[in-house]
Amino acid sequence: MSLVRHIDLVLLRAFVAVAQTGSISAAAGQLHLTQGAISQQVKRLEAFFACKLLERDSRGAQLTAQGVEFLPKARRLLDLNDSLCASMTGATITEILRIGIPYDMAGAYLAPVLKAFSQAYPHVEVIVVSGSSVDLMSDFAKGLIDLIIRQCPEAESTEERLALAPLVWLASAEDVFSQRPLPLCFVTPTCAFRPVVFSRLAEADIGWRVIFENASVDTTLATVQSGLALTPWLRPLVPDGFRVLGEDAGLPSLPDFAIELHVPQHASEGAQGMATLIRQHISGVYG
Repeated sequence: MSLVRHIDLVLLRAFVAVAQTGSISAAAGQLHLTQGAISQQVKRLEAFFACKLLERDSRGAQLTAQGVEFLPKARRLLDLNDSLCASMTGATITEILRIGIPYDMAGAYLAPVLKAFSQAYPHVEVIVVSGSSVDLMSDFAKGLIDLIIRQCPEAESTEERLALAPLVWLASAEDVFSQRPLPLCFVTPTCAFRPVVFSRLAEADIGWRVIFENASVDTTLATVQSGLALTPWLRPLVPDGFRVLGEDAGLPSLPDFAIELHVPQHASEGAQGMATLIRQHISGVYG
């Protein structure tokens, strides 16, 4: 007689949160747990399957080959659990929609969209996955996310373009822009802005060094606010209290970035509705 084993869904939820956010700290914030608790839950899951699902380093947490294979199965199991619980408790959730949003556009920026969607589509549960455009595109191609907003240089734009936004140098009141090598920080090592920033600086013969990169918008902005580094940012998303450097700073200009919407060819009702609301919102913001 075979031994029946039961997977702890709490452990699965911790693993999926780390995979989606790219770090233990971000997953802890999403699930309202301590980093230690998240780390222990992932370790227990790895012990249960006797395999390594995540590799942890200074950049955050990366999926192993087994982790990549395991992730969609874990998501399906959690989706089934959540749908079953909703149906048995009288809720009417009929669809789970995953949307991918770049780090700098998540949170308050798209809150009006999410609120309007929840009112128009109460039967659809929305899961927001924030990440770099590079990582979101990868997950979208694998079918792990239902639709995404992508940021890319204008010259590389191939899908539905919602807006164009200038990329600018973001700084504090400190004159850090005069330092050489130029200190930079990025939200993530896969930030879509990195290649063009490095290319423009190289063309201008300006040396640079990356002093910080992590999967946290707040930490990146705090690093800039403290005068430790500059970071590239889309002009319409610049928060209050920050300085946008002009040509007098002696730094090369940065290109415009396209904001694209990627929706699958056979999108669900919920995905189509979300896409419509995103189009309307971004059109209103960028005018």
